[in-house]
Amino acid sequence: MKSWLVPCILIAWLFPASVDHCLDPPPVNFSILIATSTEERSLVTYNCIKGYHLEGKKELFCNKTSLVWDSPTPVCLLGHCPNPMLVNGQLNSSKLEPVSEEEVVTFKCDVGYILKGSNWSQCQKDHTWSPPLPMCITGQCESPKRPKHGHFKARDFNSGSNITFRCDVGYQLIGAQSLQCMDGEWSDEIPICEEILESMVETEKEPERNICETVQKLMQCQKERRNTLEELKYSLEIKKLQLEKKKAVMGTEIKEGSF
Repeated sequence: MKSWLVPCILIAWLFPASVDHCLDPPPVNFSILIATSTEERSLVTYNCIKGYHLEGKKELFCNKTSLVWDSPTPVCLLGHCPNPMLVNGQLNSSKLEPVSEEEVVTFKCDVGYILKGSNWSQCQKDHTWSPPLPMCITGQCESPKRPKHGHFKARDFNSGSNITFRCDVGYQLIGAQSLQCMDGEWSDEIPICEEILESMVETEKEPERNICETVQKLMQCQKERRNTLEELKYSLEIKKLQLEKKKAVMGTEIKEGSF
């Protein structure tokens, strides 16, 4: 493998010009190019000089079978980070063009729009904004799609509003029954209506059937137990009478023997 460093401002290409090799990598002003080459492919990496940022793909490949670069040539534009933009909003910065490293901007949306994201961002050393640049969106949510075999009720789709879903007869709701519009987005996924199968209906009825059977068995058991108690009570009464009769007979015999 061979590698080299080429400042594109000088536009000094070191790739061999041959029909069986990739063409020289395309030049990019205000950048430093790092190139490597093997028998199979070539790779170039573009790095913009200080005060410029890259727009486009940073690395380009050239397969030596096709002999063409895989992506369009990037460009280096003035400013350490891309100029911040906020549609339907305003931003505040000490200087907007060109953007310098560590510069901080703040954001504010126009009337009727809600800021989605951070209200500030800083230009980083890697030429990116952090936190990411926000957006200004309307507080209204999009009209949800009516679930198949179901419907929903809603007053409106403004931020804070709720919608409630219902399914047709023979279908059951799978998912959240009620959703709320929160800063332009619904609080949950739109539910679906799923057909209720006969097996599911039987399964739902099974607990009721089991409860009824249990109650019936308990009542029957109590009835049988009540009958058993009555029989036992009657038997005890008979034995009591028999004992009293026997006791009376024995008392009479004792009296007669004493004379």
